[in-house]
Amino acid sequence: MTPSALGTSLVLSFDGSVRYGPANATPTGAGVGYVVSEGEPLVVGSWAPAAFVSSTHVEYRALVAGARAVAALAEHRDVASLHVRGDAAAVVDAVDPARAGEAGDEVTRRRVAEVRDLFAPIPEVTYRTVSRGRNERAHELARRPHEAGRPE
Repeated sequence: MTPSALGTSLVLSFDGSVRYGPANATPTGAGVGYVVSEGEPLVVGSWAPAAFVSSTHVEYRALVAGARAVAALAEHRDVASLHVRGDAAAVVDAVDPARAGEAGDEVTRRRVAEVRDLFAPIPEVTYRTVSRGRNERAHELARRPHEAGRPE
């Protein structure tokens, strides 16, 4: 995406990853990943949350981290549009005001509100659920804390 007279167009891809113990019974660790790009990556993030409730909560944390990165970029450049991409349909549906999805608990409702507030200054924001294959870089970043051997 390139700059125009109206500003730049950014893409935010996000993903969360949860690692489970034997027999997939107990979650043992999580990772968050996001990429903000304008044709090429501008900001990437990857980290392991110290605490988490579920894979959905990890997805929300990835989206919030990416939204904060977008907001920081928007302080220094005109952003005309933002295209949010994630492979967690429930998260995308809850954050997109044009969809009927709803965050299930108070924590996720606060995260939805924060994302919407951070994106409010951007004139056009679109949301799309994509396959994991189309979200590969964010997925790779979300899995990085597992593969780096960080404490779980």
